[in-house]
Amino acid sequence: GDEVVFAVRNSTYGHSAMVGAMANCSATVWSFGFGSNMNVDFVNNKKGLKVLDHAPASLKGWRVGFNLGGMDRVEPAFANAIKGGPSDEIHGVAIQLSTADGAKLDSMEGAYAKKDVVVTSYAGQDIKAYLYTKEKDDMTEFLPSKRYLGVLVSGAQAAGLDASYVERLSALETYSPSKDTLALRRRLPDPASLPPVTVEELAAKPKEGDHCFLSALGYVLQLPRNKVFFRSHIGRDITARASRQHRGISLDENDDMGRPPYRLPSDMDTPEEVEYVRQWLDHYLGKIQVPEG
Repeated sequence: GDEVVFAVRNSTYGHSAMVGAMANCSATVWSFGFGSNMNVDFVNNKKGLKVLDHAPASLKGWRVGFNLGGMDRVEPAFANAIKGGPSDEIHGVAIQLSTADGAKLDSMEGAYAKKDVVVTSYAGQDIKAYLYTKEKDDMTEFLPSKRYLGVLVSGAQAAGLDASYVERLSALETYSPSKDTLALRRRLPDPASLPPVTVEELAAKPKEGDHCFLSALGYVLQLPRNKVFFRSHIGRDITARASRQHRGISLDENDDMGRPPYRLPSDMDTPEEVEYVRQWLDHYLGKIQVPEG
């Protein structure tokens, strides 16, 4: 997946002499990443693999598309590598792994198809590599969230990718709420007018069965269990968790389990952070009937 903040070593166009010497070494493999897998620290530390070498590179005839559906009204789409035309091009990072670690990465990316490609490093060497792509009959694309596109852009910048490519990436249109979603927000009552529910009461509500409960921005919602994809959202408040996601802070290592002190909208750093948390509320409101008035 492509859901992390990137922090790879900033590479120069010349990069490493090892790239040319080892580009086709049979004891190793090269994977081409354009999302989380171009983050060397992530591959080393989170995935537990050892990156032997890496280089910024480009791949002609492919493009980044957003045809992987996500969570409606908040994270509508995620990036995918799509076969394109001669003028299309993806920039990313080629990472070199041992064959054993390459096999481990394959198992981690089992939901994706593996395609052999030849990428060209910024130093001019051709590297036989592979990329992971999800092949779909439905090629409908959606708008990514502003947060998610920002993660891709900051990752591309950190990886030292071509400035014009980064500029084109950052200029892509992003999701904004529809008129219907904004109307749904206006129908909500003032949270202060609703019966109070304590953290303990929320946590004690059933987590299995047909329905479950969660809260965000002062609202407690009863939802069909099959409409809540993330089990970590059930039986708790998700306001601070969504805020951490927007700010690029680890969700699990810093999880407050939905307990106070809450990060109120007045405490948030930017209007974009407030809006992102509100979009998570939008997402769940869209799963239920909100009464008129």
